[in-house]
This record gives sequence, C-alpha cells and structure tokens, in this order.
Amino acid sequence: MYLDPGFGGMLLQVIVALVAVGGAILFSMRKKIKNLFFGKEKNENNVNPMSPSFNSEVDLIDTIDNESN
Repeated sequence: MYLDPGFGGMLLQVIVALVAVGGAILFSMRKKIKNLFFGKEKNENNVNPMSPSFNSEVDLIDTIDNESN
C-alpha cells in the first residue's frame, strides 16, 4: 500500500485541528463541566448586583413615564 508523502502532513493537521476544537469546546463549557462534577453552591455572593434581589423591597422607577413632576 502506497502512502503519499503529503498524507502525513495532512493527517497531522487534522489531529491538531481536532485537539484545538476539543480544547475550545471544553474551555467554553468549563463552568458547566465544573458544576457537573462539583455542584453549584448556593451562596449569597453569586447574586447579580444589577438585578434586584427577591428578598429586598425595591421601588422601580419608570424612566419612560411622560408625566414627570
């Protein structure tokens, strides 16, 4: 069986591409994978500071209100 000399280079490129794509997928899903193995701890520090907490009384301001005082 004859293998073209360029076949080894192409095979190496395919292997490197597969490793790069696999690494990119693992890197992009690292938080989901971490939560899968270690679970997500319920912590007060995980609250988004931009959204109001369900436990606090927050008065919302209507910024589109046309009848301003």
